[in-house]
Amino acid sequence: MALYKEYAETKAIAVYGLCNFGGIEILDFEVGFDNYVVACFNFGTGRQKIRRHKVCFTPGGRDYIWMNHTRYYLDQFMRVA
Repeated sequence: MALYKEYAETKAIAVYGLCNFGGIEILDFEVGFDNYVVACFNFGTGRQKIRRHKVCFTPGGRDYIWMNHTRYYLDQFMRVA
């Protein structure tokens, strides 16, 4: 519940389109010993499932996050000004 209150009115940093109606929004990066991304789904009805996701790396060095048993590469997200 704390993440909903904290990120309810923030603007997205980057987006990843999943369909014509919406996709995934990255709301914040938490940099430290382990890097985390705060991300959620948004399909036009509001933000859903705001969660922290650990940033993982492939053996080749690409960074990605796991959401709903799917690997999403961070270099495929489009940055929002």
